[in-house]
Amino acid sequence: MINSIFEAILQILSDVSSRAQHGYDAVVLLALLVNYRKYESVNPYIVKLSIVDDEPTLDGMGMVIHHALTEYNRQYKDKEEENQGGFFSTLTSMVGSMFIADADEKLSVQTNEAILLALYEAVHLNRNFITVLAQSHPEIDMATTPATPVPASPTTPLSTTPPSLDNLMVEFIITHMMKEFPMDLYVRCIQIIHKLICYQKKCRVRMHYTWRELWSALINLLKFLLSNETILLAKHNIFQLALQVVNLFNMFITYGDTFLPTPSSYDELYYEIIRMHQVFDNLYCMVLRVSTNAGQWKEPASKVTHALVNVRAIINHFNPKIESYAAVNHISQLSEDQVLEVVRSNYDTLTLKLQDGLDQFERYSEQPREAGFFKELVRSISLNVRKNVSLSTMSQDVLLKEFSSIS
Repeated sequence: MINSIFEAILQILSDVSSRAQHGYDAVVLLALLVNYRKYESVNPYIVKLSIVDDEPTLDGMGMVIHHALTEYNRQYKDKEEENQGGFFSTLTSMVGSMFIADADEKLSVQTNEAILLALYEAVHLNRNFITVLAQSHPEIDMATTPATPVPASPTTPLSTTPPSLDNLMVEFIITHMMKEFPMDLYVRCIQIIHKLICYQKKCRVRMHYTWRELWSALINLLKFLLSNETILLAKHNIFQLALQVVNLFNMFITYGDTFLPTPSSYDELYYEIIRMHQVFDNLYCMVLRVSTNAGQWKEPASKVTHALVNVRAIINHFNPKIESYAAVNHISQLSEDQVLEVVRSNYDTLTLKLQDGLDQFERYSEQPREAGFFKELVRSISLNVRKNVSLSTMSQDVLLKEFSSIS
């Protein structure tokens, strides 16, 4: 730490030719240096990275990360296509799935932990890097591996617009409902969605997004928790996650008119709650049962019971009116448009309870909660780098010495 090579690393990232040859290694090295004993002493690399504002350097770092993650996605997709080849492969998967009860078989593509850590540190420490994530480049001029194609048209390097993040969260919710339930990741996923919605409410940003996909995914998650209550409760506090999901719906109910793109989007929210009322009814019965019995889950279940008050008010208010409309008009099953007509004409008689704190969230803090995770992650990356580093050439060492002389 006495002899800093920070400026040399930045020079590599800002220069097209050196970035093409050494950019990936430079980013990995920077990520490791930033994490060197950072919980035990003052790390100068943290301070220096936080104040970088040179656009070519930040762009260069963004390009390296973009290409590395693009390559990882390509490898994963290729592996996935290999595993889906033909009738016999499909039949084998079907038969195999009968005997794999706990989780889906994982594709053997090693996660690029080093680049993910570099991305995290850049976003976490340097607010200027956020602009790199949001901007488009006419052409990415560097390939981290020969196999990575160079985009010829403008692209958003890391797909970080709010709709992209929402799509990613929805995809995660849908694809990870399994018996080996990643509770911690689900909690983080819902927190990300909540923070995005809080930002939209605060800034009154009306994002054009297919909100129904999110609502459907959240309701299916509640259905999964209900179906696997016994198994999941043996390992997890499912009421914490259920409360987060219900409060997302409360955010939409209470503040949706400030950030949903159109009035009809708000109507569609009510339609989805009414259409899937059985899931909310079952959830209420479950949490009421648990909260009225003595046990470790009594208090968290009781919080979910109170949080459901407005969802249940909507269901109990509109369902009788929908049934009455159907009876008067002699319709056995109403269409969506007919249900929406009933909803729109009966808003004025609906009474909801104002709930406080829905738009409040705990700000992220790496230490002390996440310190253990990052220590293990850095240890894993260091071991992997040592195992794969090539000592057959000293060109990198020569380059670093060359750039270290830059004033």
